[in-house]
Amino acid sequence: MINWDDARFFLALARQGTLRGAAGVLGVDQATVGRRITALEQNLGSKLFIRTPKLYDLSPLGETMLADASAMEQAIQAIERKASAGDQSLCGEVRIATTDTLAQAFVLPALALLRERHPGIRLSLQTAVNVSDIACLEADLAIRGLRPDNDELVIKRLTTIEMGLYASHDYLARHGTPKCGLGLSQHALLLFAKELVSRHWHSLCGEPLHEPNVVLQCNAQLLLLAAARQGLGIALLSTFLADKETELVRVLPALSDPVDIWLVLHPDLQKASRVRAVVDALEEVFHCC
Repeated sequence: MINWDDARFFLALARQGTLRGAAGVLGVDQATVGRRITALEQNLGSKLFIRTPKLYDLSPLGETMLADASAMEQAIQAIERKASAGDQSLCGEVRIATTDTLAQAFVLPALALLRERHPGIRLSLQTAVNVSDIACLEADLAIRGLRPDNDELVIKRLTTIEMGLYASHDYLARHGTPKCGLGLSQHALLLFAKELVSRHWHSLCGEPLHEPNVVLQCNAQLLLLAAARQGLGIALLSTFLADKETELVRVLPALSDPVDIWLVLHPDLQKASRVRAVVDALEEVFHCC
């Protein structure tokens, strides 16, 4: 017999592939994960994983159990969402998934408003370019630059931000200022990783790229900003961030890349008072931008 506590250990190891990865997700040590999986396999009388020197691969039984364990997880999450939606208290934690720059420019000011109005509300921020999956309840809401295609989620456009090309005075003195229509092939570029924002590797603000000279790729815009300040190349940056930097110059200023910013949350949570209070604060801050 398998219960939810067993299933969550099984799912964590199946998804992460290592004891260390599963332990990090579950908030326990590796030995605990190993013991729980061994006990589960002994209880079932069959192996769920094939151990290799580097990874834990699912056995045939493990593969057949994966869908059932995932369904159990979704049922538990649905119960948690409904329970959370029924909580009308203006206190507790709200988990937000967003990028580092959006968190700095918009979420933190919203938190300042919340601290004044509802000091019992706490925020937990998860920052990355590829933000969490709201459908799987990895976060209560997300603020992202890509509109999800899941019609079951509540999706609202918060604003449209502008992105432009920036370089340091030192870089432009050494390499010259690019001219519109001639492309950026002769310049060093600082971009988000290709697997995260592939379109930037084909065109930047309408300038076509052919075999771009990408000297740095990463998943954090604040790091791209720092690299541009140090004269490492030309970066595509949010204007609300880069225009404040006296060390940077906007190149090809007539060109820009508009990005819609979307608020995403699960419909089961939209009526929860603490989530509604957070959404109101976020909308107020974005409206002022």
